[in-house]
Amino acid sequence: MHGISFMIPFVVTGGILMSISHLILGSSIDIFLNPNTTLSSWILDIGTLAFSFMLPILAGYISFAISDRPGLVPGFMAGAIAYTGGSGFIGAILGGFIAGYMTEILKKGFQFLPKSMQGLKPMLFFPLFGTILTALLMLPVTFLFEPTTMTLRAFLSNIEGIPLILLCILLASLMAIDMGGPINKAAYIIGLASMTSGESSKLMAAIMVGGMIPPLGIALTTTLFKNRFTKIELKQGKSNYLMGLSFITEGAMPFALKKPKVVIPSLMLGSALSGAIIGLFKTASPTPHGGIFVVPLMTNWYGFIIALISGVILSTLLLSFLLKETQREENVS
Repeated sequence: MHGISFMIPFVVTGGILMSISHLILGSSIDIFLNPNTTLSSWILDIGTLAFSFMLPILAGYISFAISDRPGLVPGFMAGAIAYTGGSGFIGAILGGFIAGYMTEILKKGFQFLPKSMQGLKPMLFFPLFGTILTALLMLPVTFLFEPTTMTLRAFLSNIEGIPLILLCILLASLMAIDMGGPINKAAYIIGLASMTSGESSKLMAAIMVGGMIPPLGIALTTTLFKNRFTKIELKQGKSNYLMGLSFITEGAMPFALKKPKVVIPSLMLGSALSGAIIGLFKTASPTPHGGIFVVPLMTNWYGFIIALISGVILSTLLLSFLLKETQREENVS
């Protein structure tokens, strides 16, 4: 998660720039910067470059979380090897752990050095030997996971029809189970893995809308059915509008913790419906975050709007019905 939090801004920036380049391609504003470069191709190159940092940043900051700054260089190199060698997202994750723990081993191994040479350890010994050892250990990782990554990428890129709809339903509903917890993050990682080639992802669109439904469903329910909630919950509900529109699922967590048997199934069904609609319209997102603010950049963007509205309405109706009897003792006027 530490690595992903640092990686996401690169993926978002790269994805948005690549989408903008496609939007202006051939338009009146697609001017030539020089005889061989148009504005769209220039923006595309920048976006592609930003996207290429995805795996090195992921591995580098996984390693950083384990061994602090000495693990950065080996971690970045592990991610770069995963990118160029084809082991992809899986290889970068494994490479980050390899680099981090290999650096920890080196820290203990170089404790014998005299104090006069202590300054060389973080500047020379840890990055140099850490990179060499990590690169050697990445050889079997590349050999084992490059075919797996290519097969998975081909599967995720070519999935269509009923299998696509079912997978979108599954991933969207998983986003609403623990709302920011490990299951939510596992689904999100699958979406990220579907974007490593830089293409827009239908699965990421389903994951994004599935993660937006819980806070928005809670917010709308607290607005329309105030007698189901306490005064404190009504205040919390208002903040969920912005959180939901920004794809921050955690806003629904306090409500789910209080009445999990009622709230979680209601939100999961809304997210599942939204995922099904994404699969039906084949809506694809070029970025793994951004919520409502990146909808204009999506392929078949109208499907996302329909999915979002439908999921929120279903969750709101279910919550209003199921919470009617469960919280009567806490009603407010």
